[in-house]
Amino acid sequence: MKEALMNNSETNENGDELIFNDLFINKVYTKKEVECCGLSVNLYVLNSASTDYDLTGQVIWPAAKMLTRYIVNNSNIYDPNNPILEVGSGVGVCGLFLARLGKRCILSDYNDIVVDLLKMNIEQSTKDGYPTCECIKLDWSNQSDIENTFKQSTNSEGFDTIIGSDVVYWQSSIEPLFQTVNQLLSHKESSSFILCYQSRSSQTDQYLIDKSVEYGFIHYLVPTDTIFKVDQSSTTENQTSLLIEDEYLLSIMKFIIFKRKPTQ
Repeated sequence: MKEALMNNSETNENGDELIFNDLFINKVYTKKEVECCGLSVNLYVLNSASTDYDLTGQVIWPAAKMLTRYIVNNSNIYDPNNPILEVGSGVGVCGLFLARLGKRCILSDYNDIVVDLLKMNIEQSTKDGYPTCECIKLDWSNQSDIENTFKQSTNSEGFDTIIGSDVVYWQSSIEPLFQTVNQLLSHKESSSFILCYQSRSSQTDQYLIDKSVEYGFIHYLVPTDTIFKVDQSSTTENQTSLLIEDEYLLSIMKFIIFKRKPTQ
């Protein structure tokens, strides 16, 4: 039986608010103000990655930075009345920026500890005046979770946009991912599943594409260098900005937009 969160807090020497929870699981979260393209959100994160691979959702990974910047720069294409679903949300940075832009977003993850962190960040977003985020538990292997998530879409017809970042770390997760997306994405011509991840294996990359075709999707590759072109006339971005300056890291990032194959 899981113990209740202790929710003790204090402030460190840099003025960051810290949250302390269970003793044997790293829940020492730091409240950060994160900037992207002139906008900012407040959220709680770990200062470093957890050693438990199931808890990698407690930090902001490079793929989430890239996906967030893409979303912010293309925010005009998203209908504010139609919720966007984020799978494997982690700390929820993508969805929190969507809320900052006035868009509705449903954040999801399968790990209870990460879901608790999502709820904490959604509460912070609401306090900051951006109350359009919701949170739901979504285990891709749990049909009940998938059905409950589907009910959250507009008129229970599926989501027009599903997003995900670094959710294909393991090859074994790819088929459950597409099984889930196939059930939750609406059948409109404009509907899309937007995926960003760090390539770790060319075999996994090809397996991903093969599975997408198997589930009836076509795909478009977005050049990653175009997402991180910084306007030199803008204010210099600080260390809390969602910017990737490592050229090697940029070179191994994959950004793919999947759409359902048109019916003949």
